[in-house]
Amino acid sequence: MGLRMEHAQTRLPREIIDGLKAIGSTIIADAMGRFNAMKGIKHFNEPHVRMAGQALTVKTIPGDNLMIHKAIDIGSYGDVMVVDGGGDIERALLGEIMCKIGQKNGISGYVVDGAIRDAEAIRQMGFPVFAKGTNPGGPFKEGPGKINVAISCAGVPVNPGDVIVGDSDGVVVVPYEQAAEVLEKAKSVQAYELDVLDQIEAGTLDRSWVDELIKKKGLL
Repeated sequence: MGLRMEHAQTRLPREIIDGLKAIGSTIIADAMGRFNAMKGIKHFNEPHVRMAGQALTVKTIPGDNLMIHKAIDIGSYGDVMVVDGGGDIERALLGEIMCKIGQKNGISGYVVDGAIRDAEAIRQMGFPVFAKGTNPGGPFKEGPGKINVAISCAGVPVNPGDVIVGDSDGVVVVPYEQAAEVLEKAKSVQAYELDVLDQIEAGTLDRSWVDELIKKKGLL
């Protein structure tokens, strides 16, 4: 695999990223047809912590974080680093120190298809970190690896520049080319859900669709 570094995608307008961050992962996933939600990734922060930014991708071999260190040094302010570690959790790929460096450099958060360590210290930092699990065992620094290439993270394709949104429900990936469109769809989904909540409170919600759908499927 060697060492390979590509240029990042063009930056999206900040209002698109901030808009997606404010809406949250579940509504965004619904706006994308319930696709692009990462599998088995959990957050290691307080529930209120949210994350959004364009993907700085890293592909590394399991248990090695040399290219993650390099990516921290070249990342742009606001990036979310997304690491394809193959889902391996036998060694942690990053911990408190790398989170401190990333936070200092303006990285918006980490998503790791692998393990992390120092989970309690990371939680107290308030720095967004999402991963498959934890392991106290540290990584090697041998390489190889790739930076800013197409990867797969927790079952979802991620390209450099895609918008990564994470919160207490998990992580979703918004393709770069679709970001503005998905934001508008997500706003519509959010407005619909707020209206449903109002109807529930008022006692006016029509639930007849449940029996109608069951009948249509021949189950009633």
